[in-house]
Amino acid sequence: MARRLVSHVRVSYRASGLALLTVAQLGAVELHQRLASGDHADGIFDRHMRLWVRTLLRLFGVHVRQSPALAPRKGAAARMIVANHRSPIDIAVLLSLFGGQILSRADLSQWPILGRAARKAKTIFVDRDQSASGATAIRQIRRSLQQGATITVFPEGTTFAGDEVRPFRKGAFVGANGLDEEFVPVGLAYEPGTEYVDETFVAHLQRSAARKRTNVAVCMGTPRTTKGRAAELAPLLQQDVQNLVVEARKLLSTRG
Repeated sequence: MARRLVSHVRVSYRASGLALLTVAQLGAVELHQRLASGDHADGIFDRHMRLWVRTLLRLFGVHVRQSPALAPRKGAAARMIVANHRSPIDIAVLLSLFGGQILSRADLSQWPILGRAARKAKTIFVDRDQSASGATAIRQIRRSLQQGATITVFPEGTTFAGDEVRPFRKGAFVGANGLDEEFVPVGLAYEPGTEYVDETFVAHLQRSAARKRTNVAVCMGTPRTTKGRAAELAPLLQQDVQNLVVEARKLLSTRG
């Protein structure tokens, strides 16, 4: 009974904290951007966004184990982060490490509070059931990369349980054809049962908020570069990510 009560209080505290923190951070960044010159608006938002997601991770008891340290860019004007997808927590973890934009499912734009934050973050939305939406997303990816952006993509297309990395869809890579950029493979691993599968987002949020602690391991690989057809990199990057997930699982299982 006591444990159930503690869990209920934890869920209420974290859910209300999520809403209040997001609203407050959006207000702060909009005010900051109005007071600053237009040239600095994107940098201002990126700093506020990283503070927001890092605070959310702490609020929800998410502990990230990372290996190796984040390497600086090696001359490429743009960067695409390519990762497996197991939970909405992935988004916060990768934004905290890399910043930039996310390629995300279209219905996120309509979610209360979080949808507004996603739109403010210039999230690229895609409805994978509509070819026109996919084509629009590819054009948006290309424009952002041409401007030197960092974009995080989850080419599996949705979330899965376990460590098997499913075949990568090529759509996100098509927008990078012929551009000077680097592709950074990333592997994530969670404790079994904490992934987002076969449940609503609200149910997953409540389940995540009820846990005292959520452990996630993140392993980053050697960036790949190309000036040719980026879609040809899909199977290579899938294997890179698969290898990194194996390393992340080992990292997650170690103590210390």
